[in-house]
Amino acid sequence: MAIAGFGLAGCGGRGATGIARQDTVLYTALGASDAFGVGAEPISRGYVYRIRDGLDVRLKTVNLINLGIPGAEIDRIAESARTFLQARARPDIVTLWTGANDVIGGRLVADFEPDLGNLLARLRADTDAVVVMANVPDLTRLPRFRARSAPTVTAERVRAFNEAIGRQAARYRVPLVDLFAQPIETELVSDIDGFHPSNEGHRRIAQLFLDTLLPEFGLARVQVAGG
Repeated sequence: MAIAGFGLAGCGGRGATGIARQDTVLYTALGASDAFGVGAEPISRGYVYRIRDGLDVRLKTVNLINLGIPGAEIDRIAESARTFLQARARPDIVTLWTGANDVIGGRLVADFEPDLGNLLARLRADTDAVVVMANVPDLTRLPRFRARSAPTVTAERVRAFNEAIGRQAARYRVPLVDLFAQPIETELVSDIDGFHPSNEGHRRIAQLFLDTLLPEFGLARVQVAGG
């Protein structure tokens, strides 16, 4: 599993060690349909819920607020986060997975990157959360686009978006889960639409996130169960 990590020391006043000692931890997930759980059967087997369950093993009580919006691009995800934070919500942990819908929708990298940077800047300014972000997998290898190519879904565009995600991750010291480096195997993709993760795909994504998150608290690895 290839995961590029950036240290979080000094990124939040609360600190990872402090979070690990809290009685209740608030975990907020930002993303699109994958975060919502699409592709998993039932949806509660989606990667966000599996992350919550894994955190619950090592931390104390973990409350989840899932802000995944099916079909959302970065602007809608950022607006959802802004509304959430304006309500004085203060998450302790945030996961973010964005970019795929922007690639597919034809959004320009030059428009995507400032929106992503602004979102990360707001999370840093308004919270002490440990933030972990994933990049875009190789969409060109998904069954949907192998069967029928799309003009917006090219290897060059995916790489350009991931370069932008990498730049912003480095700028705001956000550990990056490198989904692009992961092999796309048939069993990892839903056979319903050839696009969203299957149950096994969601499980593996959750494992990658947890393998990045838990060391930030000095906690041992959790094995995400299958099924």
